[in-house]
Amino acid sequence: MKWIKRISLSVLALLLIATLIFFYSINKHVDIGRFQEWYEIPVTDPPPATALTVQFVGVSTMVFSDGETTLMTDGFFTRPSAMQLIAGKIEPNTEDVKWGIKRLGITALDAIFVVHSHFDHAMDAPLVAQLTGAPMYGSTSTANIGRGLNLQEQQIKLFEDKKPIQIGAFKVTPILSKHYEFPNSRVKEQALGGNQEIETPLVPPVDAMDYKMGGAYTLLFEHPYGNFVLQSSAAWKENSLDNIKADIVIMGIGGLGAQTAEYQGTYFEQIVDKLAPQKVYLVHWDALVGSIREPMQAEILLLDKLMGKTMAGFEAVEREMKLRPNIPFYLLPQWEKRVLFRGPRSVLGQK
Repeated sequence: MKWIKRISLSVLALLLIATLIFFYSINKHVDIGRFQEWYEIPVTDPPPATALTVQFVGVSTMVFSDGETTLMTDGFFTRPSAMQLIAGKIEPNTEDVKWGIKRLGITALDAIFVVHSHFDHAMDAPLVAQLTGAPMYGSTSTANIGRGLNLQEQQIKLFEDKKPIQIGAFKVTPILSKHYEFPNSRVKEQALGGNQEIETPLVPPVDAMDYKMGGAYTLLFEHPYGNFVLQSSAAWKENSLDNIKADIVIMGIGGLGAQTAEYQGTYFEQIVDKLAPQKVYLVHWDALVGSIREPMQAEILLLDKLMGKTMAGFEAVEREMKLRPNIPFYLLPQWEKRVLFRGPRSVLGQK
C-alpha cells in the first residue's frame, strides 16, 4: 500500500506545481527591459493649441485631435482578468470606460473608428459612443457589437473599403487588410478560422472568442498638417497600400515575434518601406488583461506564449529598423498628449 500512497503524493505534488506555474503565468508580465528606452523623449513645452496630437491608451486605442475635431480609434478600456479571458465571460465595464474617457480629458468626441471586431478593439466602442454621442465606424461585425449593446442605429456607420470619411479637417480612409496569424493552432482556429463575421447582435457577457474578427482595416488619416497611417495588426494585404505615402506610421507589433524572420522582414517592407514615413510609432505590444487604471505593462506570460512572444517582437523591430537608420522609431507613453504635427506639413521629430 505504500506505493499507492507514494503515487498519490507524487500526483498531488505535480498538481500543486502545475497550479503554481499556471497562477504565476497569469500574474507575471513580460519585462521588456532595455526596450523601455524606446519611449519618445517628452517635450517640456505644452503643445500649441492648433497642433495635431495623439494620446495612447493601450493596444491600438488612441485619441487624435487638432483642437477642433477629436477622433478615437477602438476605445478599448475594459481589461478582463486572465481567468475571465481564458475560462469565463467578458463584457464592457462601464465604470472603467467612464474613467478612461475622463482620464483622457475628452469633453467632446466626433467619431470612433474600430479597426476590427476582436474584443480588444471593439468590445467597448459602442459604450464609448453612447457616453459621448459620437458615431461608431467599423465593419458589419462591429455594427452588430453595437446593436448588442443597444447603440442607436443612427450612430452605427459602416466602413466601405477605400471610401474616405470626412470629419472636420480629417479625411479617414479604411483600407481592408489582414490580421496577423496566431502561432497557437487552437487560438488561430478560434480567432481567425471559419466564419469570422458576427452576423447577429452580440449581447454580452460572452466568450472572448465570440468577438469575431469581421475584417481587419488599415486606417489612413489625411489632414492639412500631415498624413499618418494606423496599421494595428502586424499583417498586410498585397498591393493595398500602393501609391500611399505617410509622414508617420503607427504600427502594431503584437504577435510579430511569433512569426518567421521572413514574415517580419516582409511586414516592414510592406508597411514602412511602402509608406516611407519620417517617423514610426509602435503600438499593440501591451497586455490585454489587468486594469486600465494601473500603469501599462507587457503581456502576461501565458498569453505571451500562446499569442505574442513580445521580446522576440521587439528584437525583430530592432533588427529591421537598423536596416532603416534614417527613420526614428518610438514607443508612445500612456495617456500623455504628444504632438504629431505642430502645423501644416511640419513633423515634430526627436531622438
